[in-house]
Amino acid sequence: MENFLRNPLPETISELEAQMDVIGAVQKECEKKIRELMAAEDVEKGIVFPQEIHELHQRKNMLETHMQYRRVRINRLRLYKGLDR
Repeated sequence: MENFLRNPLPETISELEAQMDVIGAVQKECEKKIRELMAAEDVEKGIVFPQEIHELHQRKNMLETHMQYRRVRINRLRLYKGLDR
């Protein structure tokens, strides 16, 4: 797991956006691995990867949750910045 996911959310929009870029890249890598595993499966020969595929789906979902936290934080920072004017 990416180390920054264990820390509190940053206080700046730029840091949050940078983390979202990393999260997005990791999500895409999960999707790629899922597709590769599904393509490599051959049920008739007993070559299946249900656990690996499930774990990758879980990781992708967890990353989406972290992405949503950052979107909400960015929106709040923008809102509070607008109130300071």
